[in-house]
Amino acid sequence: MSGPDIALVSLGTTPGLRRADEAFAALARDAGASCELVRVRIGAARRLRRHPAATDLVEALAARGAARGVRARAVVYSTVTAALLQPARGPFAVRFDAPAALNRPGAAGAWQRARERRVLARARLLLPWGEAAAAAAPGGAPRVVLRVPVEPLASAGERDVDAVAYAGYPRKRGLELLCAAWAQAAPAGARLVIGGVERDRGLAWLRRCGVPEPPGVEWAGPLPREEWLALVGRARAFANASRWEDHGLAQLEALSAGTPLVTVPSPGAFEALPIARRLDPRLVAGSLDPGALADALRAALAYVPAEREAYARRAAAELEPFRPQAVRAALEREVLPALGVGRA
Repeated sequence: MSGPDIALVSLGTTPGLRRADEAFAALARDAGASCELVRVRIGAARRLRRHPAATDLVEALAARGAARGVRARAVVYSTVTAALLQPARGPFAVRFDAPAALNRPGAAGAWQRARERRVLARARLLLPWGEAAAAAAPGGAPRVVLRVPVEPLASAGERDVDAVAYAGYPRKRGLELLCAAWAQAAPAGARLVIGGVERDRGLAWLRRCGVPEPPGVEWAGPLPREEWLALVGRARAFANASRWEDHGLAQLEALSAGTPLVTVPSPGAFEALPIARRLDPRLVAGSLDPGALADALRAALAYVPAEREAYARRAAAELEPFRPQAVRAALEREVLPALGVGRA
């Protein structure tokens, strides 16, 4: 068969998904396999994505169109959604942060969960990003946890930002919970820098929730990746108030920068949560509650530099399975042979 060893059908609807797909393609090529990144274009149908069931249908149809005519020894779908409506073809794998069984509960996810069971049963291999996603995926198809690689990140010499948080999707990221907790926990003059959302949009959400803007908040808005990571490396703490996490790349990157992770116990396939509990359970709130998160923030802001340095060393050890060399080894040892792809 002509064509590459692997065609990766990339839905790429979020920055995290795009980064994960680009990392997979790069690692596959480094391992000696040819890999074509097939990008999905949603186009005008994008405006129909107003409900989870409709969103998944629009994206699944777009992925089916993008994969039409693809020729490769094996196809990898970058999400469960990208695989849902694909016709039967040669060997395929499904790579995902969280399955529909986990992130599409209730009536809004009924058709996706039913279709997911049939599709995953036909897959030669499942490639969940983490352990929680692997455990939640239905059926008995073979699965290999293939993490999104997390590079070692340098921290700044001086941590001049008290806390940083990401709130690109204010409702999902629990922006009102975060701000209510910060109002309780922050000492006078402390700075919380919120990335991913402009001030006007953030304040509109807070007004809707009846939460005032607390003192010390700075709105960084969307930032280029390099600037965002530099900001995280300057922070004394990374605060997470997400109502749901499909994986949590931002939190893992904070740990990679040696920045203590303060978090609520976000439901979902949240890979950083068990790590955070092992590193310092005081920094993990007991509930999705402003008071509990405020207690965790106080504990992190009370760290002296030696405590933060020790935390960073332990975090680096926890992240060894996420490093590019470890992910590439799993790809070479377990994934490529299962897909019938040898070294070029």
